[in-house]
Amino acid sequence: MKDDPRLDAIRNLDLDAIADRELFSRITLLASTMLGCPIALLSVVEHNRQWFLGRTGTDVLETKIEDSFCAVCMLGGGALLVPDARLDARFESNSLVTGAPFIRSYLGVPIRGDDGVLLGALCCISDKANAFRTDQIAPLAMLAELAEQSITLHARTRALSLANAALHQSSLIFRQAERAANVGSWRLDLATRQLHWSDQVYAINGLPKSHVPSVAESVALYAPEDRSMVVSRMEQVINDARPFTFEAGVLRPDGEPRRIRVVGERVDVDGKPDSIAGIVLDCTQEHLRNVALKRAAERDRLTGLYNRARFDRRLAAAMQRVEEEPVTVALLDLDGFKDVNDTLGHLVGDRVLETIAAQLQQRIAPAVFLARWGGDEFAMLFPPIMALEEVSTFLEGLVAELADMPPLGSAHLRIGATCGLARMTTSASSEEIMRRADLALYRGKELGRGTVVCWDSQIEARQGQRQRAIALLGSALDGRRAMAAYQPIIELESGNVVSVEALLRLRDEEGRLIEASEVFAALLDPELSRRVSRVMLDQVVKDGPAILALFGSETRIGLNLSDADLRRGDYVQHLIDVIDDSPLAPKNIAIEVTETMLLDASGNLHASLAMLDQCGFTICLDDFGTGFSSLTHLRAFPISKVKIDRDFIAAISEDHQSRLIIQAIVQMGHSLGLMVVVEGVETEEQETFLRGVGCRHVQGYRYGRPMLLGDLQARFALRPRRRRSRA
Repeated sequence: MKDDPRLDAIRNLDLDAIADRELFSRITLLASTMLGCPIALLSVVEHNRQWFLGRTGTDVLETKIEDSFCAVCMLGGGALLVPDARLDARFESNSLVTGAPFIRSYLGVPIRGDDGVLLGALCCISDKANAFRTDQIAPLAMLAELAEQSITLHARTRALSLANAALHQSSLIFRQAERAANVGSWRLDLATRQLHWSDQVYAINGLPKSHVPSVAESVALYAPEDRSMVVSRMEQVINDARPFTFEAGVLRPDGEPRRIRVVGERVDVDGKPDSIAGIVLDCTQEHLRNVALKRAAERDRLTGLYNRARFDRRLAAAMQRVEEEPVTVALLDLDGFKDVNDTLGHLVGDRVLETIAAQLQQRIAPAVFLARWGGDEFAMLFPPIMALEEVSTFLEGLVAELADMPPLGSAHLRIGATCGLARMTTSASSEEIMRRADLALYRGKELGRGTVVCWDSQIEARQGQRQRAIALLGSALDGRRAMAAYQPIIELESGNVVSVEALLRLRDEEGRLIEASEVFAALLDPELSRRVSRVMLDQVVKDGPAILALFGSETRIGLNLSDADLRRGDYVQHLIDVIDDSPLAPKNIAIEVTETMLLDASGNLHASLAMLDQCGFTICLDDFGTGFSSLTHLRAFPISKVKIDRDFIAAISEDHQSRLIIQAIVQMGHSLGLMVVVEGVETEEQETFLRGVGCRHVQGYRYGRPMLLGDLQARFALRPRRRRSRA
């Protein structure tokens, strides 16, 4: 393509003589908001530079042509999507990639003049990889068309009638763009205090376009708790010209609440404040999804109390300060609840749990953190100022009240409660203090129920179960009777096994196969846990070639690591060295971690995960969805695979919210480029639902229980493999 006619066309348009570029900057502001990126530019590409007719998010006026992404986009004649500039040979050494603004993702659409001559590009830029998607090209192209129409308008200013027609067309396209994105524009004239809304702002607020609201009426539309914040932001932008962005609730005249995101900045004319202009985005659906996810992640679906994951996070935070402030917890377990379920049914049992949860909420002070621990157990975290005797007296009164509940059913079944109490003043893990409360609880059961028992050294001495578990596990490890069983992970589209999860199995001295759950108490011991991890690693390395031969060279084997493993740098290096010396590659190993391990992630743990990720191992977050901080973990840790907790799929037949949560997590995971696996799939109904919401990978008894290598080969050796789609 010859450049001379194109450069002549740019010179003839005299674009750099445009004094008022507000419209073009509004286009880039709208592009930045619609695509959720920090920088948007409308570039003009000349022979030795590119300069910006409109810009949002940067003060840079021009750059050298050799650094121009837009030049590549323009010369290509079509949209240019760069997921990660650091991995793109065309841009990896570009000074705008290696230096400010540190471009990682780019999406651009060429801009043409009225005669079709290429002028430059409208682009969006992010410092995060994979920030843009192909389905965002069309909205950006719509804004690019608006920019082209605006440039045409400038070129035709000598013909007033043509200029008016172009202006009308540009306004129409702008309104179409607003409707498509549910975004409206607004402007406040500071001299007249007159407020101007676009059509879409009227639509968002549910007001007729014939009514021009005053500033006071506009503020009154906001939720009462947000009004002072809105006024403060407006005053702030008037006084110091600092642009603002905020979210707030509004109440439409028809009573419907909406959630909006407002962006605004001050516009100066001749150096003096003239107006405030910005956009309004209706983000109601996004807000409702986030609220539903947060509540589902933090609250028990039946009782409305906080759930175990939320309690774990609160307790972990308290244990970080245990040497400064004592930590006191209690586990309350219902006596006789199993009889209610077995005799009167689970529906009655659910009503009992709801009633008791409400009673506990009424009796417990706001400073006490109450959660449903699971099943018929409730956990409480007490404030440090409460003495142990005060806590014990309170719990005794609570247990006495529950014992006075009227009997249920014709069998006159009675519900009571037993409580285990533990207090710590020295450094320890959250699991340790809850283990002590659990020991005290079961000691209370032994004493006849309806009691409150506080952990002490004598209770610890009675912990025969844990000692037996330790003995059983230690004996199996010493006798080389620990092994791995593998549960397949299936790609729904092809039916192929794409991964397997390695799970601990033991054989006792009589040859009986034992699941890890039978020795779980022993796995809390860090030394035994590390021994198990080394045995499992050796077993995976031994069985790995046969598994790859069975399912393909791209198959991943999931390996569960403990907190103790990841906090010791020598084990992580050992893992890397062992895989390097084996027929397996890091890409064949998925490191599975739980959210609890990440709650109090030290520098060593974070560094270990980062090292494994850099070496090519897949980092998988297990039991995803049971804690809201999982969303934070997706940003803070190198997670590339998530497994949705089995509790959600188990509840879909009777809990619509579980369906919504699974759908939201699957869609969110795929949009972030994560592999999403749903655990616990057991029925055809569950599989049908998962296919419908776009889930691609599943794990559960429907596709196979954990199997030793020989059983795995016997089941899948003759099964034909179909062509795999991209995970």
